[in-house]
Amino acid sequence: MRLPRLWFTPILILAGCVQPQTTVQQTLPGGQGATSIPIASLPGWSADNTAAALATFVASCKALELMPPDQSLGGTGFLQQAAGQAGQWQNACNGARDTTPGNSDDARTFFQTYFTAYSINGTAKITGYFEPEFPGAKNREPGYTVPLYAKPADSALANLPRAAIDNGALYRKTPVTAYLTNPVDAFMLQIQGSGRILLRDGQILRVGFDGQNGQPYTPIGRILVQDGDLSPGDVSYQSISAWLKSHPAEARGIMEQNARYVYLRPLGGLPANQGAPGALGVPLTAGRSLAVDSAVIPLGVPIFLSTTDPITNAPLNRLTIAQDTGGGIHGAEAADLFFGAGPQAQATAGVMQQPGALYVLLPLPTPPAS
Repeated sequence: MRLPRLWFTPILILAGCVQPQTTVQQTLPGGQGATSIPIASLPGWSADNTAAALATFVASCKALELMPPDQSLGGTGFLQQAAGQAGQWQNACNGARDTTPGNSDDARTFFQTYFTAYSINGTAKITGYFEPEFPGAKNREPGYTVPLYAKPADSALANLPRAAIDNGALYRKTPVTAYLTNPVDAFMLQIQGSGRILLRDGQILRVGFDGQNGQPYTPIGRILVQDGDLSPGDVSYQSISAWLKSHPAEARGIMEQNARYVYLRPLGGLPANQGAPGALGVPLTAGRSLAVDSAVIPLGVPIFLSTTDPITNAPLNRLTIAQDTGGGIHGAEAADLFFGAGPQAQATAGVMQQPGALYVLLPLPTPPAS
């Protein structure tokens, strides 16, 4: 159900409406600081395809408008106060719909008019994720014996640690979404949170997040470094997967040190160019959807990131939208960029561990004066 139009005040986007700004300092719990800055001064702002960011933001608005105005979106401190409830997005969402689609100049003016920007102090860690593709089957058959479980209805079963699940504790007690050929592929698919199963008849089964078992998340890359199996500078999706597959006798024990198990469900009817729905309930957009720690940053917030491409080292400056969360993302200075699916997405996201800067855009509480 769409929010009644009375929730939104008709407004007009004019270049002259861009808000004046004075510098403001804010502090998040734990001492993390943030400084207000003009949106136009963001690095690479004038060159970004802000029309693509606007389209991703509009997709978020469609989900936000279905929520009660007091629906919590997460966040803490001044971020939660400005953007932590669905009703606080009504003004910006109305303005977004009145902005010309596909026009980056108009999109830039929209964001400069309806938002104020804060730089998160300190160096951010920006990682990447994607939808991996693995051969699989809907039913158990020779060669396809590793189950991807859906979430059990029984909470006692749902909260079992990974080791118990690996030992068959869920066998015939919860639906199996698909079967893969290798336990390492199943583990890596769970870490990414969604994926594409390539069936033998040529069809693709999309699978996505169906909850998790509530157990602690332990990055096994850190364990492999501590054990001397990987060097600190060589921790990536590719290196972890390769090590596990080349050490099958040790792999299970390493993976089970991460007690977190992610349940996966089948997703139907998604266009091939859209990602699986994220935590906001919106299909993710490659290069524009960002996963954050929603205990700190509310879902729905536009976030400008400034970093570098891990392969070419070229500047990567773009406006993204916080539409997802991740078990390994902690604090305001960490974010995970969604790269989509396919070989190029895997190549880039798998090695993405770049330093950079994050800037949050918070919605103004009232329409701008024209």
